[in-house]
Amino acid sequence: MSNAELGKISDPLENDQRVSFRQRIYIGVTKSGSDMFSVLFAGALFGFYVDILHMKPIYYGNVMIIFAIWNAINDPIFGYMSDKKRMDKRGKRAFFIRISIPFYFAGFLMFWLASPGWSQISLFIFLLISLFIFDTGLTIAGLNISAIQTDQTSSTNERTRIMLIAMLLSMIPVGLASMTPNLVLTSTTLSNRKMSLIFISIGVVAFILMIYGSIKLKEKSLEGEDSQPLPILAAIKETFKSKSFIFFVIFSFMMNAVALNLIAVIPLYYKYVFQLDSIQILIITIVTGIFYIPTLFIFEKLQKKFGLRKTFFLTMILMFLGFIGLYFAKTVIFMAICYGVCLCMTTVWWLLVNPMVGDVTDEDELKTNSRREGMFFGTNALITKPASSLIIFIFTAMIQFFGYNSELAVQSSQAIKGLRLGVGILPLGFLVLGFIALLFYPLHGKRLNHVKIDLSELHKKRGK
Repeated sequence: MSNAELGKISDPLENDQRVSFRQRIYIGVTKSGSDMFSVLFAGALFGFYVDILHMKPIYYGNVMIIFAIWNAINDPIFGYMSDKKRMDKRGKRAFFIRISIPFYFAGFLMFWLASPGWSQISLFIFLLISLFIFDTGLTIAGLNISAIQTDQTSSTNERTRIMLIAMLLSMIPVGLASMTPNLVLTSTTLSNRKMSLIFISIGVVAFILMIYGSIKLKEKSLEGEDSQPLPILAAIKETFKSKSFIFFVIFSFMMNAVALNLIAVIPLYYKYVFQLDSIQILIITIVTGIFYIPTLFIFEKLQKKFGLRKTFFLTMILMFLGFIGLYFAKTVIFMAICYGVCLCMTTVWWLLVNPMVGDVTDEDELKTNSRREGMFFGTNALITKPASSLIIFIFTAMIQFFGYNSELAVQSSQAIKGLRLGVGILPLGFLVLGFIALLFYPLHGKRLNHVKIDLSELHKKRGK
């Protein structure tokens, strides 16, 4: 095949497995429950412990740094275990999803049992233990839910469609869960116990969705019968030999930090910078949420036409403008527009990140003759989860330096400046570094087309 002919091929689908509509639904239901846990964790935990339980920001930041060490240990280990397991009647990735759910729910439940009467040390220790339990479930479930999406087909477009359907299914439950922290944590009438009950109730719904979806999953795999898992040291070595993965994971680190920081700190921005009440926050949430579905469809089409890399460049430019707007915003309407832009672009990030890991895994399979989604997702999590801890640590240190006091109903002008800097300017540095990493990401254009065609031929030989 000539280079000219190759350049015309965007994504050869004809030899790839198609994923059934029912399978997509069950993946989406399972992901909905997991995402509900995750958005409450990301959006409510910081505000609940710092603003409601009055844990000192520096203590919270230190918990997150210590917690990052546990992530450094468990993510690649769980990823390797997932890759090593062979397909059987219990499934491969689905088996691990099911065993993760009790840890996920138990750790989540513990978060909201703490009391404002506890000492700083007690809050510190309890939160750390809860995080360790929660993250065990989060890690096992998260990497296997991601892996099961990319291990069904080698088509980037098909993987994007799987993610699109999963995100559409999760729109209402995850949307409700994501708006809850903003409404609950800014309330002046709810006690901390009522807040806890609200969060726990949503967690029960997430638990039920995960149980139902994971039981119904009937997975297939691109894994060949002749493929053998690499020994763990060889698996680690091969992972970091991948140039595509190295630049992807740097980019992923920066984007995760930006996306999770926005979710975690926006309640404080609403409450103290603009002094919004629950009704105003609800209106902003609903209005910005209207653009959720069209954004997904627009960027799914852009990905299909221009590829992942170019689509992400556009996403980052729009994010950059949105965050600058959040720093300078003086009116609620302008602030809401800027927040909506940032929120929609983080949605695009979650839509396209898994297909990007799938491309990296496809290239690796040609080199190692082994499907290693688990290792790539696990190593990505190993590196990127500390991103949220790092940016929150910087944010907490920043607002404490500027005089933030959680016991004050109205913050000083200096504290407001610190909040503006933390929400609007801090993410820009991460975005610039991510943009640079994406410039050097090699898996696009003709190189990606070569990978897809070669992999399609390999799967034909296997009968996949």
